[in-house]
This record gives sequence, C-alpha cells and structure tokens, in this order.
Amino acid sequence: MARILVVDDEDNVRKVLKRFLSSIGHDAIMASNGEEALEKIQEEPAIVLLDYLMPEVNGVEVLEKIKEISPSTDVIMVTGVGGHEVGMESFKQGAFEFVTKPIDLARLKFLLDFRLGQLGLA
Repeated sequence: MARILVVDDEDNVRKVLKRFLSSIGHDAIMASNGEEALEKIQEEPAIVLLDYLMPEVNGVEVLEKIKEISPSTDVIMVTGVGGHEVGMESFKQGAFEFVTKPIDLARLKFLLDFRLGQLGLA
C-alpha cells in the first residue's frame, strides 16, 4: 500500500480517484487546490496525481514547488486540456508521467503499479 495525494479542484474527480485508489489498496490523501497540496506534501505521499488546470495556480507551478520541497516525490500530471503540450511542460518540470481526462483507470493503475514497483512499494 502506498500513500497517494490527489490534487484536483473538482470534487467529483477527487471522489472517483479516492474510491479507485482505495479499491486497489492505496491510501488516498485529498487536496482541492495547490495550497492544500503543498500542506499535504508533508504527509510524504509516494506519488501525487496533480490536476493541471486549477483556479489561482496551475499544476505546473505546484509541481515546481513540490519538487523544491520534496524532490523525490513522483508526480503524475492530470490534464483535461492541452494534452501533449501540458505533458511536455510537465516533464520539463520533473513530472514522472501525465494522463488526460477522462482518466483511463486501467492506464493509471498500470502507471502506479509500474512506478511503485520501481520504488519497492508495490
């Protein structure tokens, strides 16, 4: 079991991801914005699922701050806009991977299993 931080301003997305992560055996921590995410990074999640488009501050800015605070924390950027442009920008800032909305849960599970396996947390 791994601790995974889900950061998304959409309540419905957070609920779906929390249910999904719990169903595959992970502990899900929720944050509805970038500020909350930076507070919850202190709980040392193994992976952060980070929404790109949020009010006030975008996901890439939050990603930069996460990497300053906790360089070893892996981030998977989640985007409903911009696709590969967002992905490339995210990679430049240190994201492990990106997924597009609507989220393909089978692909997300594969990415989580793969990365957690590499980290010895699977």
